[in-house]
Amino acid sequence: MEPIPALNRLLQESRKYILAMYADGSYLHTLLLHTENRETTFCESLPIQSTGTSLEEVVFSQPILTREFEKVFFIVDSPRYLFIPEAFASPEDNPRYFDFCFPDSDGTSVAAVLPQTGVQMLFDLNTELHSFVRRTFDRPVLLHRLAPICEYFFKKSRLGYNSKMYAHWRENAIDLFCFNQQGFLLANSFPVHHVNDGIYHILNAWERLGFNRQEDELSLSGDHKILRENVIPSIRKQLSFITLTKFPSSAPAGNENLPLPLRLIASYLR
Repeated sequence: MEPIPALNRLLQESRKYILAMYADGSYLHTLLLHTENRETTFCESLPIQSTGTSLEEVVFSQPILTREFEKVFFIVDSPRYLFIPEAFASPEDNPRYFDFCFPDSDGTSVAAVLPQTGVQMLFDLNTELHSFVRRTFDRPVLLHRLAPICEYFFKKSRLGYNSKMYAHWRENAIDLFCFNQQGFLLANSFPVHHVNDGIYHILNAWERLGFNRQEDELSLSGDHKILRENVIPSIRKQLSFITLTKFPSSAPAGNENLPLPLRLIASYLR
């Protein structure tokens, strides 16, 4: 892969930028965010799987990615994760928590601090990938895909006095984030094969958390047209307070071509 001019022309100014990357298996999505003017962004999605190119080859094909930055985030996905309240998390205890919940994991466990939500998120990733990220990038912060989204929705949940559930619909899955006035309650991701699967997971979590069907809020994000036509009419029979989430129009959150974890990475910077 040839160096991409739009990215690499910033080689001499890399320290003025924050680099965020999200590896989803098919692409390495990259975002450069100026430290002073957050509206100044550069983004590229570099193909991996479709070309047979390895992640290492993609990274080293773009010289800017290994330069020094103000901050570097590397975001991954993993089906094995849990949340630990900050008061109970520690470098000594975190591996014990993770090994107890996921004794079959053969990867490297990582702890990511969610400073606003007040928890640490423990997850694993391939040991070779972990080693590559640590030795290649400039002081990288490793995050799970759900972490930036959780931080963003936590801040939104502080408005008002009711409990809130945020449900983000993806192509084949739904992500749930739940909060009350005391703080964080739940974040989880579920596979969805039919719209009814997502509705079930919403209502099941709502019931288990003891949310009020008239007063507490469900906020939906994803394809608004599909949500209006196929989801809201069914849920409206059960819940009264339903809204559609509108993400900020400013960069990078307003860039719908970016994966949501990158769109909301600024939640980590405030």
